[in-house]
Amino acid sequence: MTSYLKVLPVLFSLFFIFSCTSQKMKYGTKTEIYDKADSLQSLARIKQIKNLDFSDFTPGKFDNGKLTVNYRFLTPKTIEQDKKYPLILVFHGSGAIGTNNTSQMGVLSKMWLLPENRERYPVYVLAPQFPVRSSNYHLDESRNVKASEPNEHLDLVLKSIDSLLSNENIDRNRIYVMGFSMGGATTMNAISKRPDLFAAAINISGISQFDKMDLLFKMPIWIVHGTLDTDNFPQSNFRFFDEMKSKGKVFLWEYKDKYHNNILSTGLVDEIPKWLLKQHQ
Repeated sequence: MTSYLKVLPVLFSLFFIFSCTSQKMKYGTKTEIYDKADSLQSLARIKQIKNLDFSDFTPGKFDNGKLTVNYRFLTPKTIEQDKKYPLILVFHGSGAIGTNNTSQMGVLSKMWLLPENRERYPVYVLAPQFPVRSSNYHLDESRNVKASEPNEHLDLVLKSIDSLLSNENIDRNRIYVMGFSMGGATTMNAISKRPDLFAAAINISGISQFDKMDLLFKMPIWIVHGTLDTDNFPQSNFRFFDEMKSKGKVFLWEYKDKYHNNILSTGLVDEIPKWLLKQHQ
């Protein structure tokens, strides 16, 4: 009886984990994730990703004569000429604004350099660095939450992707966009501007855009936000989810014990490619 009682909590925990996993990728579902204490192993892995050498990302520049946006571009390890490969566009947070063409290389960009990801997921990754804010916020008075709006530098990046499609072996049906913080907001701006371009989007701790929601009902959108976030309060993303959950293909992970700057956990980073690369236009 004693051994049975010891095993019971473990079985319950496993049941809870697998039950949660079975639901958390379901459209229209809000999943509350309690993740108060990241393991030392998880923290070490995030640190490992941050410290990865990114020399495989080739530096480049988009320039239309008026505006310039620097970028880093990763190609698949091996490219077969008769194959097409996904493109992942990664937007950075406001702390990486600048022109050094290095600061934008955070976890969401470097995660694709992990040896297991390089082998398992042959993808193109485009990581632009905006010289000014790529998304600005204003109060949506009808909803009483913040809303995001893009600037012209985003237009330059989106138009430049069209030229990449002509020059690289990119699968036009598997172009994805994701970002953290200001980059999460820019993700929402990008899909609002070009819903035809993207197969799916991930908004992590960003601010939503509300005026083009009717164009996004077919777009798979994954929103991730920490309840304790005081940099970008989660109410904007929660409101977007609430308005879209019965019409669109949107789901929400709400981390009950996460702030703004500790949202990127190993569990999330491991789940991103599994979900993202299943999506097709």
